[in-house]
Amino acid sequence: CWPGGSSYLDFSSEKTRNYWASQFSYDKYEYSTPDLFIWNDMNEPSVFNGPEVTMQKNLIHENNVEHRELHNQFGAWVHQATHDGLITRDGIDNARRSFVLSRAFFAGSQRFGAIWTGDNAASWQHLEASVPMLLSISVSGISFCGADVGGFFGNPSEELLIRWYQAGAYQPFFRAHAHLDTNRREPYLFSSETTSLIRQSIRSRYSL
Repeated sequence: CWPGGSSYLDFSSEKTRNYWASQFSYDKYEYSTPDLFIWNDMNEPSVFNGPEVTMQKNLIHENNVEHRELHNQFGAWVHQATHDGLITRDGIDNARRSFVLSRAFFAGSQRFGAIWTGDNAASWQHLEASVPMLLSISVSGISFCGADVGGFFGNPSEELLIRWYQAGAYQPFFRAHAHLDTNRREPYLFSSETTSLIRQSIRSRYSL
């Protein structure tokens, strides 16, 4: 995992999910404010040096269930527990609408927050693929979804970046996001024409 050697909690356990949710309380999450937004990444779970870049299929979870039986549900449980933590930290009667972004999701994830399509590439093919992918996810009931504008890996051309902003501005979850090793791509770093066209896309988004 990119933070280094890491361990995953067994989110198949309700006790674990309740423990995770409790960690968002004000006395546990020091210096956090009521306006707290959470991003669950790597929660498929992603294991860089694992088989198929995830947990072993025969890894045993609670109640002697193998990971192969609940892999798709695992990330959704992380999403759910995080959402529950944000809802309960202010008390049910004073609960605020939470925002939890998750990379992993499953049927029912629309109840807990937004999702995005993961680590895409700065290519025309990935821009093209993002549209039917997000429409399909939306039709399945998870409408708050999006793809990384500009592509996560690689460096988009100015034309590709413009077109991606123009498409992304009309997708439910809209953000530019890229890998640490890519070139800087803030809109103001490009030509004045590119900056202007991207600005128009962002303004169109905010006018909706």
